[in-house]
Amino acid sequence: MKTITFQSTQRLPVLVSRRCFCCRAGTGFGKVPGKKDASKPVDPGSGIYTAPRTKKRVNLAEELSNNKKEVAPAERGNVDPDRDLTRGNWFELAKISDFAGDKKRKICELKGSKKTVVLHMYNDVLYAMDAFSTAYQYPLIDGKLADSSEGPTIETPLDGTVYDLKTGKVIKWCPSDGSPIRGVLRTLKASVNPVPLPVYPVVVQPDGRVMVRLSV
Repeated sequence: MKTITFQSTQRLPVLVSRRCFCCRAGTGFGKVPGKKDASKPVDPGSGIYTAPRTKKRVNLAEELSNNKKEVAPAERGNVDPDRDLTRGNWFELAKISDFAGDKKRKICELKGSKKTVVLHMYNDVLYAMDAFSTAYQYPLIDGKLADSSEGPTIETPLDGTVYDLKTGKVIKWCPSDGSPIRGVLRTLKASVNPVPLPVYPVVVQPDGRVMVRLSV
């Protein structure tokens, strides 16, 4: 009995198995949701801030930790509290180069706290304050800077309220100044006590970083 063998000249199709890998958003490959690496420090959750122009994200916990090293313990007794980077929450909101030439003002938005701060350079001195007036919450980015017998001031374009740049004290509260519009605005605030403008200490570091203390 003969055995006949048939040899095919056609290749059988090869099936290639494609595997699908799925991972949850934010976990990536090789990470198990719900498990934490005990060797890594826990984030204190201090948040981040975003500078409008650079969109730079900053780890505030790391920034504050670095700032505290800049003043030696032996020197703390001679440091002005408003300039001591080891006390309070200081944030790098700008570079001194941001105010070169005709650039004398800058707005900084703090992500998470919904707080907005405006920086003004006047007579080679930087001042930081809330970006909106306390009378009608009008933007102070275009506030008029001037000198007075009490020191440098800023005037709100809308209602004419004038604040002390150094202390935030109200010098004029919604003055009418003979303007019909300002007269109406003054009448609306006639029964409201003047509200000081929140201002913040500013320190310019030797490397040009502009540090602002937003809380004690």
